[in-house]
Amino acid sequence: MATELGRNVLPPIDNVHTFDTTIDVVTTNGQFALDADTFRTGVAFYQMMGNIGNDPLFGKTNAQLYLQLSPTGYPFKNVPGKLYLDSVILVLKHSFTYGDTLTPQNIQVSEIAQSADFRADSSYQLSQTFPTAGVLGSVMVTPRNLADSFQVINYPDTASTAHEIRIRLDNSFGQRLLSYDSAGASAPYHNDSTFRTYFKGFAIQSTGGNGLMAIEPTTSSPDASGSQTRLLVYYRYDDPGTAGKIDTSYASITLGSSDAVASAIQRDYSGSPAEAAVADPSPAQMLFIQSTPGTYASVQIPGLKGFPNSVIHLAELQMESVYDPSDTVFSPPSDLFLDAYDSTLMSYKLMPYCFPVTSQISSDGLSYVYSISGVNGFYSVPSSGSNQTYYYTKDPAGNTVKQWRFNLTPYVQKLVNGIVPLYNMRLYAPAYTALRIGDVDGPYAQITQRLSFPVSATGQQIYVPAWGRVRLGGGDHPSQRMKLRIVYSKL
Repeated sequence: MATELGRNVLPPIDNVHTFDTTIDVVTTNGQFALDADTFRTGVAFYQMMGNIGNDPLFGKTNAQLYLQLSPTGYPFKNVPGKLYLDSVILVLKHSFTYGDTLTPQNIQVSEIAQSADFRADSSYQLSQTFPTAGVLGSVMVTPRNLADSFQVINYPDTASTAHEIRIRLDNSFGQRLLSYDSAGASAPYHNDSTFRTYFKGFAIQSTGGNGLMAIEPTTSSPDASGSQTRLLVYYRYDDPGTAGKIDTSYASITLGSSDAVASAIQRDYSGSPAEAAVADPSPAQMLFIQSTPGTYASVQIPGLKGFPNSVIHLAELQMESVYDPSDTVFSPPSDLFLDAYDSTLMSYKLMPYCFPVTSQISSDGLSYVYSISGVNGFYSVPSSGSNQTYYYTKDPAGNTVKQWRFNLTPYVQKLVNGIVPLYNMRLYAPAYTALRIGDVDGPYAQITQRLSFPVSATGQQIYVPAWGRVRLGGGDHPSQRMKLRIVYSKL
């Protein structure tokens, strides 16, 4: 099969000096253990919320969101007289939906119990949940409609906004907020820390539906309407300048640096093809790859052992998706990734020699910080498509499927030169991973710092869990098998 990578530089295949061959691979399925997942949610990351009730290949997924919104001081008009509640609204800034956007979801907001150990100075695994202490409100939303703009009136201003989930909360909760005081070191509004001793935060979950909604907990540059995740308290108050006159106002409470946020994502593969595949230890015809927290595939290429010392012009691990109608609803991960298992280190590391590395002096001026400067050389990427890591191709039935091609040329060259050993590999879709450099010689071999993936093309990286899944042809697939293509010349 032709490849765009090196198409103009590959030597002619004459089967005398230069050869084009494929090597079989051995593949098996696996599932990441929850306690082994190193991903931690953070304030700058998208938080997933929602429910996938029926993915015909991978089963079910439920994602809950935990969120603190704490004022740093008294948020209301400091005027004599009474404050009168109109309404209290929790606004969640929606970014996108993964999965079915047409099936409605019932979003329920509860209060996190005061006994919960939910703190901003901690980061939490995706398996972490927190106890709740009563429902505050709910709303039914259809994800597709969240893109529709609507008018928001924050008297005296009116603005247009979109991609907001607005949930009206019980008035008794709003009355609590209005009744809290700021006087005294232990008063609720003395600071954000004392506020959290009275209100720990929100637990938000969804029932029904068949998709996950990405929520932005904080926004560096909200739009003209001030659209961001926030708590709005609309109220009236006695005008101190005019007896008997009532004025209106609102308070907006957003997520601050001292507030906590977390997502809890639960997978349920019961009865699904993915469950059966993971339970079968034998070489697999089909591989089930689901993004963090999810599943992976082990990849071995025993045919590389003893491969003659040659000039490797191209070594490309090729794989493609096996079509299912549900692929139009549940798209593949944005980043498939391949790493190597080092039995000496007893850990995974970057594929040796496959990544460019850059360095910069650390803030203390005493050491260097290393990072992957790009991944375009690792993926044989098409000449069109921004940041696209796959091709489109046709399967034997004429269905359009996706194809991934990992460029392992530098690694295989070092392998046949006897410099680096043959590693078993892992194929997965990490929301985030940090790995040691895989090189065993050269300028980077002694670096022990772990380098992060995915790599941002813009310099600002947002990590997204639970986004994407794909069924691939494995090494034993009859018509769409994974394979290693090698173009080489004998020495």
